[in-house]
Amino acid sequence: MSTLFEALRTERGRHVAGAVFLAGLSAMFLFCGYEFIRSPAESIFMERFGAGAKPYAIACVPFLMAAMIYGYGRLLSAAGAKKAMAVSMLASSLFFLLAWLMLGRAGKWLAFLLLVFKESYVVIISEQYWSFVNSVLKDEEGKVFNGPVAGLGALGSLAGGWLLGRYAVGLGTETFVAFAAVIILPAAALFWIGYNNAGEPRPSEEEAGGKKGHLRLSILAENRTVLFIALIIFSAQVVATALDFRFTQLVQDFMPLKDERTAYLGRFWMNVNIFSFSMQFLATPFLLRYIPRRGILTAIPAVHILTCLLLFVYPTLGLASTAFLLFKGMDYSIFRASKETLYIPFSYDTRYRAKQIADAFTYRFAKGVTAIFASGLKTLGAIAPGFYPALGLVFSAIWLLLSFPLTGSPGPRHRESPGPAAR
Repeated sequence: MSTLFEALRTERGRHVAGAVFLAGLSAMFLFCGYEFIRSPAESIFMERFGAGAKPYAIACVPFLMAAMIYGYGRLLSAAGAKKAMAVSMLASSLFFLLAWLMLGRAGKWLAFLLLVFKESYVVIISEQYWSFVNSVLKDEEGKVFNGPVAGLGALGSLAGGWLLGRYAVGLGTETFVAFAAVIILPAAALFWIGYNNAGEPRPSEEEAGGKKGHLRLSILAENRTVLFIALIIFSAQVVATALDFRFTQLVQDFMPLKDERTAYLGRFWMNVNIFSFSMQFLATPFLLRYIPRRGILTAIPAVHILTCLLLFVYPTLGLASTAFLLFKGMDYSIFRASKETLYIPFSYDTRYRAKQIADAFTYRFAKGVTAIFASGLKTLGAIAPGFYPALGLVFSAIWLLLSFPLTGSPGPRHRESPGPAAR
């Protein structure tokens, strides 16, 4: 099963393709909605607090993430993966609807909460997609299907970015908060159908009902692969946050008007997703087939070492946008598709519980820690323009070093039972 077309010639290939592509179509709607909220939330926040206050908001994200992931874990134990997914999506839709209704009446702190929530919800839900896909596919199937499935999510982001860039000035920034609420609904419906088609993955008897913990944090100590994934994601997201903060500073400097800034950010994220979409469908299947996983996972931080160095030397908006675009484009495509294949052999609790900690929480925890550090420095005085690219350079190098033990790690110290899954 070396290509998508060869996979679709088999009965099993067609069965799993139907399930994971329904999840991909669902992700297309979800990430289209994320584009509707990402830039508006940023732009509204900048208008009411200024770009310099963003680190304070990001510092709050890990606290909300911890509460949301714990709630998800309890729900997963009580109701199973399918119902936990539905509640996560519908609750997010309701939050955005209420935020849209209250934006004109509530104080500026709603803008603060909106930014914190938009940073949190999408990571938790996106990991649920990969938990499902990793439960349905076998290892070789992951190399074939991961790229196209993630590409559908990128297609949704691309469409959302284009619509935002095209209509933000005419319709107004706040209108897209309502659009973000509505478009989650078809995403939830499609994902529900995908679960029905594949069969809901079930935990083993010893894992059922969260018997080993609603979060199963012990897996980070038991499974060396998952531990190194968490460490790499932490390092990578420090790089992402450093590039994000520098990019935000330069955008505010060059784009002082809210709606024009929203349109610019929408076009920027559209370009990110064009790059990501192209990578998913053109480069990722080829690279996963012919390049060893170690080669892929070490080449990515090497690229970021170069871009952070260039941004440090040449601090321009064009270079900042290019460095941030390359990071996000590769993070959404080849990095994600290659990393996810590491989870396929592991147990239900690893794929559904520990993954939320190693991937989702660490993803935002790193951002929060970086923000707290930057906020502390800001209280002592102004941060030099070269600080953020220098921070990105250091953690890109750490990321590169961690990639070698990850790709050479044997996995769990004690063999995990994968448990029954939809196979």
